[in-house]
Amino acid sequence: MDADQTCCSGYLLTCSAYKPEVSLAATARNLAIAERHNLDTYAFCNGCYGYMRELSHLLLSRPALLESANRLIGRWGYEYTGRTHILHIQELWCRLQEIIAAKVVFPLHKLRIGVHYGCHYLAQQINILDAERYPTFHEDIVMSLGGTPVFYPERSLCCGYAVGRGFTHRVETVEPHLYRKFCSARDAGVELITTVCPGCNVALDREQPDLNARYQENFQIPVIDLSQLIALALGVPVEKLGFEANTVSLNNILKRLRRR
Repeated sequence: MDADQTCCSGYLLTCSAYKPEVSLAATARNLAIAERHNLDTYAFCNGCYGYMRELSHLLLSRPALLESANRLIGRWGYEYTGRTHILHIQELWCRLQEIIAAKVVFPLHKLRIGVHYGCHYLAQQINILDAERYPTFHEDIVMSLGGTPVFYPERSLCCGYAVGRGFTHRVETVEPHLYRKFCSARDAGVELITTVCPGCNVALDREQPDLNARYQENFQIPVIDLSQLIALALGVPVEKLGFEANTVSLNNILKRLRRR
């Protein structure tokens, strides 16, 4: 993390808010900052991960685009060369899986967990850790923490939400989509959902009350980030994990894991 980094700007590009050259330059600048520190780049957000990979690919495969971006960011002393590797934070956890498993102090006691990879991650086809469209390494991490992964039918379904819920997607489109996913998870016995993207997390957690009102349901499936799940199993104090921001309470889960 560097205080000089900015938003990836990818979503505004998708919405055609400005020309591609702006996002290409923003991506080049952010990655150039990582290169200054001789570091790889890890993203916590699926959108940032996808946009950075796609835009960096364009920059590195088209010399004219790279030259244009570097000419712009060069005014402020930056230059992107392609040395930094772009990865998702869950891929780091996967690589550290054995080390993490050895440090578990609060095992998950077979808690039935449904994972959500998110569409921006599943859309990646090049240099990924697992089989595209149907990876399983997130579930492997859950098992290493003592949990039971649930392969519910709609596990790969997009959250239908993220920033688009506020700008481009009507509620009449989003809620039936989410309802289908939650019905699938509930019917498969999912007790907790883990995400690897803040946008997906917001969608799957905060939309449940509206789904309950719209469909006369009682969805109460807590949703947390995979990083939070790992920290919970490793014994990080609960008050440091931000669960107070959740719409759906984790109290029952915390009691089961002896963290309350």
